[in-house]
Amino acid sequence: MTFEEKIVSELKARFNFKSVKGAWLQQGKCPDCNRNEVYCSATSPKVVKCSREDRCGWSESVKSLLPELFEDWSKSNPATPENPTATADAYLSHERGLDLMGMRGAYTQELYKDQKTGQTSSTVRFALPNDSWWERIIDRPGRFDRKARFRWRDPKILEKLPNHASRDGLVWRMPDHSDEYLATVDQIWIAEGIFDAWALNLAFKDRKTKRAAVGGMSVNNWPEHFLQALRKAIAASDNPKHRPTLVFAYDVGAAGVRYTKKFVEQAKAEGWEALAAQVRPDGEGRKLDWNDLWLRHRDWKGDSDKAPLSEAAIEDYLWNGAVTIAPTPIKKAKLLYERRQMGRSQFWFRHNNVTWWCKVSFEADDEDNPRDRSPKFDLDVVANCAFRILYHEFDPVEDRGAYYLQVDFPTTRPTAKARFSSNACSSSGEFKKRMMDFAAMWAGTGEQLDRIMTAQTRELKTVEPIKFTGYSPRHGAWVLGDIAVHQGRVLKINSEDYFDIGNRAVKIQSKQRMLDIQYDPEQLRFDWIEDLWTAWGPEGLVSLAFFTMSLFAVQIRKRQASIGFLEITGEPGSGKTTLIEFLWKLFGRTEYEGFDPNKGTASYISRKFMEGSGMPTGLIEGNRGEGDGNRFHGRQFDWNELLVLYNGRNPRGLAVKTSDNQVHEPPFLGTIYLMQNLPIDAMPAVLERIMPITIDKARWSPTTTAAAERIANIQLEDVSGTIIHLAKAEDKFLPYYFERFEHHKAGMAERIKGLHNRRCIINHSQLAATVDALDHLFPKKLRPEWLAETIAHIDRMALARQQTSGGDHPVVAEFWEKYEHMLAREDAGQWEAGNSINLSRKAGEGIIAISLTAYEQRINNARLQMPAELRELRKLLKHSKSRKFIASSRDTNTPGGAVVSCYVFEAPVKAGRMV
Repeated sequence: MTFEEKIVSELKARFNFKSVKGAWLQQGKCPDCNRNEVYCSATSPKVVKCSREDRCGWSESVKSLLPELFEDWSKSNPATPENPTATADAYLSHERGLDLMGMRGAYTQELYKDQKTGQTSSTVRFALPNDSWWERIIDRPGRFDRKARFRWRDPKILEKLPNHASRDGLVWRMPDHSDEYLATVDQIWIAEGIFDAWALNLAFKDRKTKRAAVGGMSVNNWPEHFLQALRKAIAASDNPKHRPTLVFAYDVGAAGVRYTKKFVEQAKAEGWEALAAQVRPDGEGRKLDWNDLWLRHRDWKGDSDKAPLSEAAIEDYLWNGAVTIAPTPIKKAKLLYERRQMGRSQFWFRHNNVTWWCKVSFEADDEDNPRDRSPKFDLDVVANCAFRILYHEFDPVEDRGAYYLQVDFPTTRPTAKARFSSNACSSSGEFKKRMMDFAAMWAGTGEQLDRIMTAQTRELKTVEPIKFTGYSPRHGAWVLGDIAVHQGRVLKINSEDYFDIGNRAVKIQSKQRMLDIQYDPEQLRFDWIEDLWTAWGPEGLVSLAFFTMSLFAVQIRKRQASIGFLEITGEPGSGKTTLIEFLWKLFGRTEYEGFDPNKGTASYISRKFMEGSGMPTGLIEGNRGEGDGNRFHGRQFDWNELLVLYNGRNPRGLAVKTSDNQVHEPPFLGTIYLMQNLPIDAMPAVLERIMPITIDKARWSPTTTAAAERIANIQLEDVSGTIIHLAKAEDKFLPYYFERFEHHKAGMAERIKGLHNRRCIINHSQLAATVDALDHLFPKKLRPEWLAETIAHIDRMALARQQTSGGDHPVVAEFWEKYEHMLAREDAGQWEAGNSINLSRKAGEGIIAISLTAYEQRINNARLQMPAELRELRKLLKHSKSRKFIASSRDTNTPGGAVVSCYVFEAPVKAGRMV
């Protein structure tokens, strides 16, 4: 099967094309609009598009859709004994678009092994003069700290041969480009690398102007030895007076511009005719090199004169180079006026990262056509820096936009990139204020700013900013800071701080990064799973399942409307924090367990709920008692406020600053977990939405302690890529999850006697389905007995929640259970003597009066454990349901005649003795 046939086969499997007619695959399912409108070429597939261009417009390159074919070349095109360079051939042909004719033997296929990690990759290696070489890593190069490398120069050899394998002053050239041949050409383009030089040579074939290209291997490598050999070849040629023009054609960027200027001047000083070529003037814009242009040129279907490497385009690149290396502002102004600004009386430009304004004037008494007169140029500095708009940020939800600018400085100060409001870009005064934030000065007028902005906003790319980290429903992708996942593909943020996802662009609006993800699939650890079970047992797997389910919260709520809250309780020192901090490490967040809602304002709490999408939000130690000196802002968080988050509704609406009644209520896109020493107290509607687990010390042993310590010592960089691993498995996880959910939803009530609460069943079925799916998500399989025990544990959780959600808080229930236990052990005379635990004179009328101090003493004497501290009990007993609360701290006349401060309740009516 050829490489093209592999591509077509993969595309057919992904899009399920219903029609295959001749050279086209048609009627595939569009991932954006879900209609059968996708098509692509069946013979040379490069781009897949939706035919509904006006209403959908989705398109994606084949390379982006099938990264496994275009990133792991050894896998998709393995070398064979018959063709030992098959992998390198495929890379050069399909990735670089290079014609291999005449190049066999100019490169070899080698194997690179990283000495630190042990990872390997095939490489394509090119021999260089002086016994050196350069090679490009071609199998998923992102795994390594560099994509290419030169031959290592052994210090021991250098002691005897100082110039051994040195590439200084040398270049790479095509095999048939001898010094004698190069001496006869009109121009020699010196590109930065081998692929660029190779691509240019392919483009230069059969042109009127005879050109050749060589690879300088680095922008700072002056080709001294190459030029010396070229001089000798020229002197020995039939035309010793002919000298090729040197064209320095480096990549975009500051380094390329700096060395282009330097080397053009140096070449001229040595007697060469020298020019510069740049893809864009001043090396601006996103990286677009000569190899990129060759790929576009090769596939060009329009007017040949407008092709990316046509003669007209080459003239443009040479003019761009002349503008880039203009030595003075006045010379640059003249170049711009003659080609771009003819007839204009004023225009702006940048030179050496300073923004200039040029006014063009003519002699007043000259009545000739302005085009035939010699213009005068009057220059002023309008900004002591150079700036350009990279793109427009527009939030379609808020109907509000801003601009993202790059500010370059003439000194060694680093480039700044920042957001400028629409107001700052349209008002000279506001623009000046914003520029001062970067120690830059705008000295121009409003009219000058308007003209600059008008020019820079033409054909401007629009990027959609999102206010959260995580899953963006609008884009169907996880945007996680500097890395994103879309349809199983891992995307890296570009140099302009956004992601291209399909035909849309997206970025996180804030510069703050919630996650620090280091993803290397080869180095990602999963050996912690056994330690997780050893240390925390079913509670550990339940917590892992909840975090996993959180990652897909948006997709789950879309079908099931809700996701339950996880409550993790346990006494101090039981390991709750260690567990949660480790689970956050899997998501790329270190030393984090959650936030205390009692320490934040309402606005702060709302923002914490909205900062993540497809992420868990943790509320910790929020149920502090009355009189706690650590309370803030005079209020305690009301757990009943969680009710709206269950269905993904907004926790706090905002009014939009408009003249109409517009409001902003973004949905809650995450999940909630609560981590407390004791269970929370809330109304039954909230309690039945909670899935409770308790972490205690019952399982503790030297083995579990050692496992927990190993978990705690795992480094962030070893496991932070787990979130990427899980997000990539979306297509695998969701179908299996929904299938298992239906299984547990139908069978949970049958497995556990007495379970009937529908909401408890749904919540815990979601958790059980995710536990089942864990075995399909991780390469390290979970033992069947672990899964069985965890599912049984979840069943018991559901029953326990059903029993407590409609009655007392668990602490209150335990209080009354121990009250009944001590009451049952009393004899009849204790009440009459005032020594009963119930000190009410009206015990026979259904009144209970309890001194909490006496209660504590009786508990201690009976060698029982208090349900909670007295501070917690005072708060929770006010919400008692089985014995209705009447009053607290009421002075009560006991049957024995003493007056004691008691909590007073109404006892339930039941048969038998009532005391």
